[in-house]
Amino acid sequence: MAAAAPRDPASKVTQARLVQDLAGAARAAGAVQASAILQRVDLRRAAVVPITEAGAVVLLRSLGVEVTTSTPGRTLSRQQADALVVKFKYSLAAASAMREVAPGHLPVPASMDDCLVEKNHGLCVECCKALGGGGSTCAKACHVINKPSASEPLP
Repeated sequence: MAAAAPRDPASKVTQARLVQDLAGAARAAGAVQASAILQRVDLRRAAVVPITEAGAVVLLRSLGVEVTTSTPGRTLSRQQADALVVKFKYSLAAASAMREVAPGHLPVPASMDDCLVEKNHGLCVECCKALGGGGSTCAKACHVINKPSASEPLP
């Protein structure tokens, strides 16, 4: 029976492992500032202590990535850590793209809030897609732009 049970501790991620994964992504992207922040994390104690979702949120926010959790005390799983590293990579790519915007072109939006201030639904959808959203999801999220008053129904 014990052999059939999943090995839960093996799926947990330590703070040191998450820092190493993020540091690798920062190095690959040439993100000097993020690399410097990650080098300051003390990995001696962090090598054996599983990181909680709250700890991961604090770490990623220190790197400028906006993340939240509804279960701060839960230990971070490998799948969650992988997803956070991907989110971090995208934030580095977006920051890089914003620095390299050609004259006359718009920068990549920072958040969906930037898209919701567009003057029409189509521009909002394109902005949302630039953030990585799908067409259907973006169209639904941007419906608030089409509705000028609370009493008027959506088309």
